[in-house]
Amino acid sequence: MKTNISIITLITIIIITTLTCKANLDKAVEIEKILKEAEIETVVATRKATKAATKAAEKAKTARTATDKALEAIVVSSAEAIKEAEKAIKEAEKQKEVAQNEKERTEKEKLIIENKTKQFEAQIEKTRKQDLTQIKLMQAKLELGHKIQDTARLLMKYDNDYWIEPPDQFGLHDSTSNNKAFDVLKQGPNPYYHSDNKETRKKIYLVFEYQDTYIKSLGEILNKIAKDSYLPPDQEKQKTSAHDQANNLLQEIINNIHEHFDRYFSDAFRIPSNQQNKIDSLELSGLQELLKKFEALQKIRHTCKMYATKIYNDFQNDKNKIRTGGIKKIEEYITNNAYRNKFKEAIEQIKTLITQINNIIYKT
Repeated sequence: MKTNISIITLITIIIITTLTCKANLDKAVEIEKILKEAEIETVVATRKATKAATKAAEKAKTARTATDKALEAIVVSSAEAIKEAEKAIKEAEKQKEVAQNEKERTEKEKLIIENKTKQFEAQIEKTRKQDLTQIKLMQAKLELGHKIQDTARLLMKYDNDYWIEPPDQFGLHDSTSNNKAFDVLKQGPNPYYHSDNKETRKKIYLVFEYQDTYIKSLGEILNKIAKDSYLPPDQEKQKTSAHDQANNLLQEIINNIHEHFDRYFSDAFRIPSNQQNKIDSLELSGLQELLKKFEALQKIRHTCKMYATKIYNDFQNDKNKIRTGGIKKIEEYITNNAYRNKFKEAIEQIKTLITQINNIIYKT
């Protein structure tokens, strides 16, 4: 641009010089020379300018080419970057999917393990409860066996005559005077001491557990009552109401003893094999209920023994003259202490328990 301005300025000067110096021919040649030089200069300048422009164009082209290449590189680079990014995204999504699948698989396996663990624990608990129930079942059977075995031994003695009766029948028989309890009492046509009534006497012995002391203690009381009821055959006409009262009381006591044997020992504790099979097949709840009933029976039995012990001690201590006084004193003692009602109530309780025991054993 600067070169073009210089040319225009030069031309202007030439024109001015030409117009001013037309007359000066001498200077024409000089002007022509100047013009040629100017033309040459112009040509040179133009060539230079053209060359410079060409170089500039080449540089511009080179620059554009470089720019295009740069842009192309950028585009290519961007495309590759995008591809890489997309690839990375896909890989990330794939990894995420794999991770999710792995998580789901892990959770599924964990759930399976938890379920199996719960099932295993439930099975262990079930087995433990079954084992515990079986242990409790065996314990209940053993405990029931222990409660029954003592009475079963007594019944075995009774059934097999594993026990020898003394000749005087524990002081309840006097072969000389015939005024003891077994001499006065009768079972059928014969007195108690008679051999036909041995089974009847055995019931009394069993109720007092074949214990000599208990039987002799009972004998003292029964013999006292028998003495008050007895009259020799030649004095029968002298019998009074007191004699009848004593005889009735003696028979009442013996009858109560037999009733106790029949209900407690024979009905409750005599267990035949078919009944034992039923007991063995009971579940735990049934055995536990049965155990409670036998415990209740034994409590009643214990209470009756306490009554008997109290009566014997009071007799030995001659409380209210029941040992040295007449039958009236004994009757008053029995009435005042409600022993008739107590023993009757005990028998009724035993009957109720026997019914409950049978209901448990034969429950369908």
